[in-house]
Amino acid sequence: MPTYYPHSIDRSLGDQQFTKSFFRAETSETYQQHRRGVSVQRIGQCVRHTKTGIRPTVKQARVERIMQLPLDFIPNPQFSRADAESIIMTATPADDAQSKTTRTPSGLPPYLASLCGVSLLTREQEGHLFRKFNYLKYKASKLRSQLDTAHAKRSVMDQIERLYEAAVAVKNQIVRANLRLVVSIAKRYVAPNGDLWELISDGNISLMRAVENFDFARGNKLSTYASWAIIKNFTRSIPTEQRHRGRFCTSHADIFGVSEDYRSNERDLESAQRQREAQVRKIMDRLDQREKQIVVSRFGLEHGQEPRTLEEIGAKLGVSKERVRQIEARAMNKLRIAASEENIELPGVN
Repeated sequence: MPTYYPHSIDRSLGDQQFTKSFFRAETSETYQQHRRGVSVQRIGQCVRHTKTGIRPTVKQARVERIMQLPLDFIPNPQFSRADAESIIMTATPADDAQSKTTRTPSGLPPYLASLCGVSLLTREQEGHLFRKFNYLKYKASKLRSQLDTAHAKRSVMDQIERLYEAAVAVKNQIVRANLRLVVSIAKRYVAPNGDLWELISDGNISLMRAVENFDFARGNKLSTYASWAIIKNFTRSIPTEQRHRGRFCTSHADIFGVSEDYRSNERDLESAQRQREAQVRKIMDRLDQREKQIVVSRFGLEHGQEPRTLEEIGAKLGVSKERVRQIEARAMNKLRIAASEENIELPGVN
C-alpha cells in the first residue's frame, strides 16, 4: 500500500530530518483538532493512538505554541508595582464629553459604513488601553519565562493563554478605533486608477504593527505615530509620482503637509514628528483665540476630533460660513509669515 505524506513535508529530506518534520506536522494537526473541540478519544481513533498516547502529543504542541506567542511588550515602571493589578486592570474610562460617532453617509460600502459606528478614543482611553495591552503581555511573558517546558503545568499554560487572548482583545479594540485613520490616508495616496482596498489593507497591517511598537508613556498620540508608519509603507508601495499627493490631518503638523522620510527606525520618525509639532505649536501662538479655534476645528487638530466644514464651525460660533472663511484665511496668512520669520520649513504653507 502506498504511503501518503502531508504536502508541506518534502520526502527528499534525509530520513531522520523527514521523521522529525512528519512528527511536527502530525503533532500540530493533532493539537489544532484538540483546540477546535475534538475530544482526545476521537483524535486517538483517527490517528490510531490511545488517549494515553495522544495526551503527551497535545501537551507538547501546546507548549511549543505558547513558546512562540508574540509577547514582546513596551516596559513601564508601573508594571512591577505591588498594586499594578488594581490600577491597570480596570474598566476603560468613560468619555465625559460623550464623543459621538460619525454619522454614516448613505451609499457607503459596508466596510466603510461599519467604521462610522466605531467611537474614537479619547487620549485618556487610549493611554489606559495601551497600558493594559502591554501589562497583559508583561504578565504572560513573565509566566512563560518561568515555564518548565519538560513538565509544564496545565494551570500555568491556561493562565498564559488567557492573558495573551485578553491582550489580543485589547489590541483589536485599539485598532478598530483607528481604522478610519488608514482610510483617510489611503484615499489621499491612491493613484487615479489604483486599488483603494489594497492600499487600505496594507495600511491596516502598518497600523497593527504601529500598535505593537507604540510607547504610550511618551505622551504622544497613536494617530501621529501610526500615520508615519502608514505613509512610510505607502511611499514604498505606490508609484513615485503619487508620493506627494496626499495630506492627512491628525496633528498640528498635518495642516502644512509632510515631507518624505525614508528612515527605517520608527523611533526616529516619532522624534522628528515631535519636533515638527513643537515648531507648529510655537507659530500657532501667533493667532488670537478665535483664529486658533477655527484652525484647530477646520483641520481636526484636537485628539479624537475630525475636520469640520466652514458651515459646521460657523454654526458653533454663531457666525456665517463666509466669516469663518475670512478668519481662516487671515489665520493661515499669519502662520505663513510666522513660519518664514522663524525659519521653519513647513511645506504647504508657503
